[in-house]
Amino acid sequence: MAALLKLFSRLPLTVLHGLGYALYIVLYRLVGVRRAVVVRNLSSAFPNLIEAEVADLARRFYRSYADVAMEMIKSISISQHELAQRVRFKNLQLITAELDRGQPVLLTVAHYGNIEWLLLALCCQLRYPLEAIYRPVANPTVEKVMTTAYTRFGGVLVDDRSVIKQIMARKHMPRVVAIASDQAPNINDQKVWVDFLHQETAFFLAPDTIARFVNYPVYFLTMNRLARGYYEAEFKCIAQPPYVGKERAILKAYIAAVEKQIVTHPPDWLWMHNRWKRKKSVYE
Repeated sequence: MAALLKLFSRLPLTVLHGLGYALYIVLYRLVGVRRAVVVRNLSSAFPNLIEAEVADLARRFYRSYADVAMEMIKSISISQHELAQRVRFKNLQLITAELDRGQPVLLTVAHYGNIEWLLLALCCQLRYPLEAIYRPVANPTVEKVMTTAYTRFGGVLVDDRSVIKQIMARKHMPRVVAIASDQAPNINDQKVWVDFLHQETAFFLAPDTIARFVNYPVYFLTMNRLARGYYEAEFKCIAQPPYVGKERAILKAYIAAVEKQIVTHPPDWLWMHNRWKRKKSVYE
């Protein structure tokens, strides 16, 4: 399977995007994969929209999702040159200035747009290591394809089950540590409940906990789609040490940045995920 995907990835992106349209037809129109979840999530997040507007957002989400799925396959073999043409960073100097003075950086992102290309492109353009905190997936084929694609340009994957130990081992080494914390925590994960997209929502504590533990500045990286297969990314500093008091201020800044990005262009977030499946318990 992995070999087949690698071969498939060598098709021109125009061809893959054409196949992405066919995938959209299957996912959205023919099968309706998780369509009820998508519509429910959108309806709850945007309660002022009428049914037709929600349906249009859902359709646009599936178009975006199908394109990104094909672009993820392209990640297996895409060249650094093509990636640099397709993902542009507006203000990378903000990060390189921190790194040049020996300061490691915690970079927060969301499951928005093409996060795989975002981190791959950053690996290519940084002169410093990029470590991405991730949770291994159960499917061994998917895990192998994902890890191979991400590490081919020097990126390092850090298992979230040993994240503090691994970060502390390189605490003072100038590098970027990236984390996406906008998806639903598991029932046993440390979390905080906040109002997010008009709903009581659980978030991982990790961005706040890690930043305070190692005293790194925290940046948020947005990703905007310019055209099909072309993106622009921009860095924004959301917290700077020293971190004294203001409990969970870093996490709150991250959540606000994620929400603003989603509201600006809703179809590019991962609405297929059952984000609000678990509700806050009276014991939390």
